[in-house]
Amino acid sequence: DALPIWSPAPVQAMRAAARALMKVFVTRRIPPEGQRLLAEAGTCDIQQWDSDEPIPRPELLKGVAGSHGLLCLLSDKVDKEVLDAAGPDLKVISTLSGGFDHLSLEEIKTRGIRVGYTPDALTDATAELAVALLLATCRRLLEAADMVKNGGWKTWAPLWMCGYGLSESTVGIVGLGRSEEQT
Repeated sequence: DALPIWSPAPVQAMRAAARALMKVFVTRRIPPEGQRLLAEAGTCDIQQWDSDEPIPRPELLKGVAGSHGLLCLLSDKVDKEVLDAAGPDLKVISTLSGGFDHLSLEEIKTRGIRVGYTPDALTDATAELAVALLLATCRRLLEAADMVKNGGWKTWAPLWMCGYGLSESTVGIVGLGRSEEQT
């Protein structure tokens, strides 16, 4: 039996595949669903700043170098300096936020980089929080909780911290945004 002859073709194919792998830099821990989706994409080498705290600027500049994609948050200022640090391979920026004020859109546009954001991701949560704050304010909930914590509540009293009732009231939020439409 002859021994198989070694061929460089599989090694070359592996090297080509490694070069084709897209580097994506993620600037913060993201929800498990997002991590799963990135991992399932299979064509990404995902590098992530492993913290719930914002990434320090020097680490952002270092981490984004050579990236094809950047997944950032609203606390990450993506400006000319970051884009220069990323280099010419950066093709897409996605921000895990409803807004994009932290992105230098003109500079990004001149480089032909695509941008994605999540405009409706927090609409319902924002509307729900607004209603919760309205109810807490009407019923003096936070004030009453502080009194209980600090020993100010001794016994029940018919008029103590009652606030305003909402029976037979119309309550809403006036505005033109997505959150106001949800309430």
